[in-house]
Amino acid sequence: RHIAACSEVRAAMGGADALRKITTRTMKGVIVTNGNESPIELFTKSPNKRISISKTGAGESLTAFDGAAGWMGSTGRPTRVMSDTESDAAGLDAEFSLALRLKEIFPTLRRGRPDEISGTPVEVLTAARQGKPPVRLYFDQKSGLLLRMVRYAETSMGRMPTQIDYADYREVDGVKVACQWTLSRPNGRFTIKIAEVKQNVPIDDSKFAKQ
Repeated sequence: RHIAACSEVRAAMGGADALRKITTRTMKGVIVTNGNESPIELFTKSPNKRISISKTGAGESLTAFDGAAGWMGSTGRPTRVMSDTESDAAGLDAEFSLALRLKEIFPTLRRGRPDEISGTPVEVLTAARQGKPPVRLYFDQKSGLLLRMVRYAETSMGRMPTQIDYADYREVDGVKVACQWTLSRPNGRFTIKIAEVKQNVPIDDSKFAKQ
């Protein structure tokens, strides 16, 4: 079976109609870094707003995308607006339903060579946008679910990769939701594990505004 079209990606997630019915999502879980766990909450809203709030002994750390730009903040420090490169990455993370907007976000999708992730055969798509480095998407050949995204940031040291591996997909209100993801960069990695998911709860846009 091959992931030949965006429609197949949408079908794997529960179908376009089911995806469109879900417009907000809240998640609670933990972020695991170097074996240490901290509570984390995520609030997302269609099409591309998101804020994550991780709690530490020193307070809270916030990372957000308001639909146009990203910002970061933490207890005791002034909030800062992300750089264009950081904001672009945060915008991809904030995509509420990539399956619905895949062709809109990436006008050019090109199939790569089939690959494997931990023994699972995957189809690879290279996704391109004007003026941005390409993004590689890895879909489970059997289920059609997104298992990995590799994106790049232009830096003074060249292109720096970020790899996100998605796992623990659960069906919630008729759609598949990844409840674990691991983000790996050359300078480190962390895993988010979600225990609770609620959807279509009211979330005001002010939740994502720079504080």
